Amino acid sequence: MDRIKERQKLAWEGLFYSVQRIDLLIISLCSAGIYVSLETLKYLSKNNQENSFTLKVGGVFFLLGIIINFLSQTSGFNSNKQEYLKCLVEIDCFNTKSKESDKKIRKYDKAAEKFSDWTNYLNTASMIFMFAGLITITSYFLITF
Repeated sequence: MDRIKERQKLAWEGLFYSVQRIDLLIISLCSAGIYVSLETLKYLSKNNQENSFTLKVGGVFFLLGIIINFLSQTSGFNSNKQEYLKCLVEIDCFNTKSKESDKKIRKYDKAAEKFSDWTNYLNTASMIFMFAGLITITSYFLITF
């Protein structure tokens, strides 16, 4: 049983590590995508070539990916805060449960779940915008060059 609990703990830690890595990848790729978009637009402008709408759209996708990722981080923080507050109430009322403490626990649990759902939606949206930016910029360069 101890081995199973230890594996469960490691799996839980691995889950959070994976989410952190995905967030770092999204921010890194979106930042690089914005840089590539702006530098290419700068180059086109310097050489009196037509600025591409596709590059601008790709840059906007990357920017939205970053903004939504930051919103996701805020939502995740709020989810963890609500979970922490729920645990505080559970610890304080471990031996003496009351209707009031049960009500607080349910309130915090519901709020934590709501923020957790929002975090999942925002993470997915952030990835979608990142991929949309990658596809847009890559297609521009494949078609143009």
